[in-house]
Amino acid sequence: MKGRTFLTTLLIGILCLSLLLAGCGSKEPVDQSGESSSGEANSGNDTASGGESNFNPTGYPIVKEKVTLTALVNNYSADFPDDYNKFNVVKKAEETTNVHIEWIMPGSGFEEQKSLLLASDDLPDIIFGCNDFELIKYGGDGVLLPLEDLIDKYTVNLKRIFEEHPATKALVTAPDGHIYTTPRVNEGPWMYREGMGVGVINVKWIEDLGLKMPTTIDEFEEVMKAFKTRDPNKNGIADEIPITAIGDPMTMHGLGYLMDSFGVSARWHFADVRDGKVVFIGTLPEYKEAIKWLSKLWAQGLIDQEWFTQDYTKKASKLNNDPYIVGYADLWDINDDFGTEKAHEYYDYMPPLKGPGGRDPIMYRAAYPGYDRFGAVITRGCEMPEVAIRYIDYIYDTYNSIEWIEGEFDVRLKKHEEGYYYIPDPPEGMNQQQWRCQSCPAHSVAWAVFEDGYKNILRLTYTDQKVNFMEQYVKPYAEKDPWPPVFRTIEEAERYNQIDSAIISYANMKAAEWIMNGTIEEEWDAYIEELNKMGLNDWLSINQAAYDRWQEVLGTASK
Repeated sequence: MKGRTFLTTLLIGILCLSLLLAGCGSKEPVDQSGESSSGEANSGNDTASGGESNFNPTGYPIVKEKVTLTALVNNYSADFPDDYNKFNVVKKAEETTNVHIEWIMPGSGFEEQKSLLLASDDLPDIIFGCNDFELIKYGGDGVLLPLEDLIDKYTVNLKRIFEEHPATKALVTAPDGHIYTTPRVNEGPWMYREGMGVGVINVKWIEDLGLKMPTTIDEFEEVMKAFKTRDPNKNGIADEIPITAIGDPMTMHGLGYLMDSFGVSARWHFADVRDGKVVFIGTLPEYKEAIKWLSKLWAQGLIDQEWFTQDYTKKASKLNNDPYIVGYADLWDINDDFGTEKAHEYYDYMPPLKGPGGRDPIMYRAAYPGYDRFGAVITRGCEMPEVAIRYIDYIYDTYNSIEWIEGEFDVRLKKHEEGYYYIPDPPEGMNQQQWRCQSCPAHSVAWAVFEDGYKNILRLTYTDQKVNFMEQYVKPYAEKDPWPPVFRTIEEAERYNQIDSAIISYANMKAAEWIMNGTIEEEWDAYIEELNKMGLNDWLSINQAAYDRWQEVLGTASK
């Protein structure tokens, strides 16, 4: 799978021969100047001991004579070309670095092919998109190379990112202390509530009915009653749905934004921290209180009776009905969920509601919005890891990252008169995501764009309304210690995977039953007992160990 050039193979052969003749079987460490501690040039691409190297440890190109690396990528969209080398941003990378990438693109078969390759000796040089379990398992087995020394010796952008944003280093530091993957960061300001929605309410109905924007859960209930009974869309039919939702209560399109008013800080994975102690949200008194309140709204017919059976398509059809029939919903962005600009005449974001007794809400926020570990790994099959890490590091330049995730400057990204870039409407006949996937690798590779990059270089202006709303109304009530992206050991992960989905599925099932049937009080104790039988104590102890380790690694990375 290597696709090596004849010249590179010849150079490696000469190097091995020269080392044998010199009676030396190991290499000395290489510093940033490309010289060994003895002052001799030294790299995996030397033509002879002390001879001229094909590899440049700094600057561009990365290699003097072109080399080829192989990379497995998750080309998840049918709109991607059949070869990423057709992207101009990839062509520019090859021209700059002198490194050609042979892309392995299995499409929908990515996970299966990744598993097969990781378990074989037929490894690509680079893989984009290994999950936590794979990082720990195959890192510990030696299939994936530790990257910390390579990063320290040969990178500029990754080292800068680790220094300026210590959480990125903590994010990718495995429990064994090694770094097997590079981070990915898409820290746009709209990602503040990553994975959860924001409340959107029909403000035109509020105005037409002579009401006021609700500020408490009690006022919200009264507004929803008016939406149900006073024909706000004026069609003479009782077709209004005050509140609609899909999925489980604590998911993005559930009603987590309302549950935050009770201090739950709703999150789909149920993990949270209170004074340094890990808790399962589904056992908290405030969670019980929130579910009881939702059950009260359900009993009054204020919540869509198809909540737990409809899918996103059905919900979207209700949101876009003509005339409008929905009063409130948790959404990611008004621009994403409504089909026309007309929606902005009717809908706006609803400020967080005060909870029972007028207490302040605790609003969910992502600990590190847009951070994940699905970056690049280098396998033991790579004969030129120093070349691979420098190619990967090229992508982590801020401007390169923006082009790799969104498209070329002055092509898809247009310059505004105020100096920043923006994304205009797509060409006729395609949507933004189709245009994006025809312009760049998008969400399939590795990159890092932080919030200042999205404010000063590329602004996704269509998100400004939501961003400004969150800055003004949501952030003042944001949770102080949100759940971080912890990293579990292989032993922890094996046990955790056995119990996590079962516990969460059970909690969500009971929440739906309680909302519809109003039986939470009489069933609560039995519910807690069943969670304990299912392994809740193990779930808590595993997460506590992972959380404590995260805090320790974060502290070390900050020094």
